[in-house]
Amino acid sequence: MKAAFKMNVTNKTTKLFLEGDEEATAIVYKNYRSLLYFIIATYLNQKEDCDDVYQNVFMKILSKRNEVKDPSSLHSYLCAMAKNEAIDYAKKRSRELNSDLLEDICVVNEESQLDYFLPYDLTKEEKTIVGYRLTFDLPWKEVSELVGIPSATAKYRYAQAIDKIKRSLKR
Repeated sequence: MKAAFKMNVTNKTTKLFLEGDEEATAIVYKNYRSLLYFIIATYLNQKEDCDDVYQNVFMKILSKRNEVKDPSSLHSYLCAMAKNEAIDYAKKRSRELNSDLLEDICVVNEESQLDYFLPYDLTKEEKTIVGYRLTFDLPWKEVSELVGIPSATAKYRYAQAIDKIKRSLKR
């Protein structure tokens, strides 16, 4: 990937950047923008989200540049940070969207906290799994223990249930 994006950052500039030099910081910021933006956009769809994550990456690198011991590893460090930040942002965004989805689709039944999904063609197990994840925000390990199935199966059935709900909302 390094060959596809031309980096005009010398070792001297990298060292100065890691020491906190403002001019070197501007050079690194400008030269790595395309590469880091590309990495971030691989995980995110919205330009505004990419912009936010790109800014977060640079704010983090500025606060953690003393962790980079070898100037030649800056490239890898920036790329890994961009990837990790984008993945974290995507996960957070997904949880927010699922929470919004829950608010849109819930029909509260006082007899059972887990019977929210009455208008949807979900099995009792799917309702339970979705309820535990979205309502109570339980980790997969707890969900699988409560339902009595492996975590991978719980995740699979959760994904199926969310797909069913989304399909029925499109009708």
